[in-house]
Amino acid sequence: NRPLAHDTRLTGATLRSELERLLEHHGDIPVELDWKAGVEVPESLEPLAQAVVGEALQNARKHARPSRVEIKIDSRGGAFVLEVANDGVGGRRRQAGMGLRLAALEALQSGGVVEFGEREPGTWQVRLVVPDEL
Repeated sequence: NRPLAHDTRLTGATLRSELERLLEHHGDIPVELDWKAGVEVPESLEPLAQAVVGEALQNARKHARPSRVEIKIDSRGGAFVLEVANDGVGGRRRQAGMGLRLAALEALQSGGVVEFGEREPGTWQVRLVVPDEL
């Protein structure tokens, strides 16, 4: 359970509803959402998935000033995959703050991983991958 996250059991929040809220809040950033048909967020991963996408959008807005953000939600190779990429990578090096580091530790507890960094020149990516079953 995330000590600083919303308790989704009390709020009923889902990744879908949190994305709607975040996209409204970050309306100044063009966001493209690619949610593969039939892919559902495992209930146990809801708080982590919401935290990762929220942190990635907040960091993009605060540090990157991107012209676009791409969010992909998929299931690949027996794993739930959430990717948030932006094109706001500049000449300065960025380091992860506590939000992504905490999310990475939490993902490890679920047998998954949070990766973040420059994916290719000009693109910063945050990626959550958690196996469907351990």
